[in-house]
Amino acid sequence: MMDRRSFMRLTAAGVTAAGVSATVGAGRSAALPAAHGRYESLVPEIFRPVTPPRQHSEAIVIGSGFGGSVSALRLAEAGIQTTVLERGSRWPHDPWRKIFGWDGRMLWHAQRSLAERSASSALTVPAYAETLGAMAAVDDFGGIFEISWHNNSAIMCGAAVGGGSVVYIGITAESKRDPFNQVFKGVVDYDDMATTWYPKALAGLGATVVPPDVYRDHSFSNCRDFWRIGQKAGYAPYFVPGNWRWNVVRDEIAGRAAPMATSSALANSNGSLNSLTYSYLPRAEATGKATIHPRHQVNDIHVEPTGRFALDVDYVSPYGDVLTRRTLTTDRLVLAAGCLGTNRLLVRARDTGTLPNLNEHIGTGWGNNGNGNIDIAVRGSRKDQQSAVGAAGFFDTTEQFARVMVNSTFSLGPLDSAAAAMNTSAIKMGITSVDPTRGTFRYHRDSQQVILDWPAGGNGGVAENCERIGHVMARHADFPVDAVVYEPDLTWAHCMGGATLGTACDAYGRVHGYRNLYVNDGAMLPGSAGASNPSLTITAVAERNIATIIADGG
Repeated sequence: MMDRRSFMRLTAAGVTAAGVSATVGAGRSAALPAAHGRYESLVPEIFRPVTPPRQHSEAIVIGSGFGGSVSALRLAEAGIQTTVLERGSRWPHDPWRKIFGWDGRMLWHAQRSLAERSASSALTVPAYAETLGAMAAVDDFGGIFEISWHNNSAIMCGAAVGGGSVVYIGITAESKRDPFNQVFKGVVDYDDMATTWYPKALAGLGATVVPPDVYRDHSFSNCRDFWRIGQKAGYAPYFVPGNWRWNVVRDEIAGRAAPMATSSALANSNGSLNSLTYSYLPRAEATGKATIHPRHQVNDIHVEPTGRFALDVDYVSPYGDVLTRRTLTTDRLVLAAGCLGTNRLLVRARDTGTLPNLNEHIGTGWGNNGNGNIDIAVRGSRKDQQSAVGAAGFFDTTEQFARVMVNSTFSLGPLDSAAAAMNTSAIKMGITSVDPTRGTFRYHRDSQQVILDWPAGGNGGVAENCERIGHVMARHADFPVDAVVYEPDLTWAHCMGGATLGTACDAYGRVHGYRNLYVNDGAMLPGSAGASNPSLTITAVAERNIATIIADGG
């Protein structure tokens, strides 16, 4: 196992081993063979036939991530027959078996991502070239997350039953009043969220703070250093709820399960990550009113003269082969395909004329949640591999409002080798700032692709805020020098906006221009979750929205 940012570090080695130039992908990529026959023995479960969805459904939910799973459960509980269409596979779990690997199982059709990258993309960060080169050596297979290339940006999004909950690091953080109001601007009431919807979402996800016995384990010593240094720097650290199955983490500590949460945090397959496949989704299926259909890719949306929605859907193999192609219809359609997937569908539908009444705000107001990372060297002997579970955090309110979370011990940049030479360690901190920079999705008729336009240098304010906080912490780290390294988030996973509440939709996710069309995922948030990781806010707002929609009858 490795954390998400390790992919960036490994790219150079991966490119060299594969004999692929680091500039591969600067234009169109020639796809590698799909390696048919290789993965059937590694993950036979995902090759099993999937029950086909019914031709017509009372409701269809596109996507099974945080917003989609909430929507499916609540619609089903209301007695509405609900079909969930998910493009990715339903992956198994096992205490010891390595389900995921840095081959096709991790990346969603890497070759397709390279081939579909717009020739006009301007990738201004040099490290992107290394990532592009590494992707060129990966089998074309339906792995658990996609890296999608855009102008001055790269977006990372889940592609599995459970969506992003299968690949995130479990941070379940609630926004504070000031940053929440700063980004939502009164469209969503904070008091309502704090008293009703955040608690409901926390309970639905099953997220809790790290238990004391787990926190005392050596794999969390980085978190204890973070807490100590944060207090010395004048901050007020607190335990942040995490979406982890702590008994499985205890099994890791005791040697009864493979070390995953205690040695990394990404794409854990031993059952320690409390993904939506353990919470909302099985509860939705248990109602008897909701069915989940993996490997069903929605390509286009149309509206019929009757007002029903028609979806062009491909049922695909894990290798991406189209097995069947159908048109499904529904009375109610909930888009929860993730910030990238929902924007792709809506921007294309508006600009190709299949949903012509969508307004001009579709595709606008997209933000990356102001994410960045800071590494600081700390005094003390070098630690062994540490957990990346973000168990603790604090707020910085002196300039841009920011939440700072401990992430892992080992730096991925030049600070790591320096710290190793001095037999000391580096703390990694994930910092989420309230940042006003926004991008716009546009449909390109020549390539038929929906591409994000992100301004060059758009993360400048985020970088400055991260470095400022890093230096505050470093001054109290008892290290001989002020050792701080800023690591930008090169592949953005905390993406929001494009179908925002109050502009593209009403305040509850009803899409302007069409009755019974809803957005209930990260695309509805205004480019930021208010200085917090977005999973809890997406879940809570989705609970709020779908409750109102059901109560109002649409």
